[in-house]
Amino acid sequence: MVKIPRYIDTQPQLLWWELDEVIVLILCLFVGILTRQLTYFLLGGFVSTYFITKLKNGKSDGYVFHWFYWLSIPSFQFRRVPPGDMREFLE
Repeated sequence: MVKIPRYIDTQPQLLWWELDEVIVLILCLFVGILTRQLTYFLLGGFVSTYFITKLKNGKSDGYVFHWFYWLSIPSFQFRRVPPGDMREFLE
């Protein structure tokens, strides 16, 4: 039986985590394998995934991506939108 998502814009899930949480866990796993510190990085991955889940709880969809833009992480910069770290504008 194939489970059909309830909403069309629902993020894909792996077990009980959404895609953006799984990306953090896989990134920590990958870095842990490369540095031969798998236990520490995997533990850090689970802890950071837990905090991202708590951060997203009760917020709107895409909250983490909006938060990354506000922190002005370079991969979330747009051409026609001012940088996220500009708080005041002068005419």
